Amino acid sequence: MNLFRTLGSTIFVALAGLSFTGCSSAPDYAVEPDIDFRSLTITKNRPGNGQLAVDTLNFAIDFRDGDGDLGLSDNDIKRAPYNATTGGPNNRGFSYNYFIQPYVRSGGPGTAFVKFITPFGFQGEYDGRYLRLDGNADGSESKAAPLRGTLRYKLPLFLDGAVYRAGQVLYFEISIMDRELHQSNVIKTSEVTLGQ
Repeated sequence: MNLFRTLGSTIFVALAGLSFTGCSSAPDYAVEPDIDFRSLTITKNRPGNGQLAVDTLNFAIDFRDGDGDLGLSDNDIKRAPYNATTGGPNNRGFSYNYFIQPYVRSGGPGTAFVKFITPFGFQGEYDGRYLRLDGNADGSESKAAPLRGTLRYKLPLFLDGAVYRAGQVLYFEISIMDRELHQSNVIKTSEVTLGQ
């Protein structure tokens, strides 16, 4: 009988010790988002029958944010400052929070990469929006808390030969912004070849 009582006490102390070690302090991240490149893959769609080939770029970046104010809901972009049409990193307003700048190899292997400019003279920058990561789709604020994870983003590129074509080698610079309009560091992706 004493053996079972001793074993029971030992198990209780071990479980209590686990619960105390499980309570650690929150990570100390900066309030500005901090990102790292994780991966870039391509999903190819070749429908044929006169339809355009599409390479969808699948970006994955790891993020950390000290107060967790990442993402914009549909309600957020209806009010200031997110409803502005000017300002922000690319002067398109603050309803965007995910910024992608492509760079293309200027010639054959070993040549330099240059900022991608479309044949129509537009800089090939892609501003997008990712939704709130705190789950508050209505736009209500959550209690500030550190947040980290992986953000995945898809960008379809049509290989029509007018803007993008098979064989082009690209890499991308990416940054994100939080609701306090703090912009993250800029990361560089790996290189990808379209249409192969």
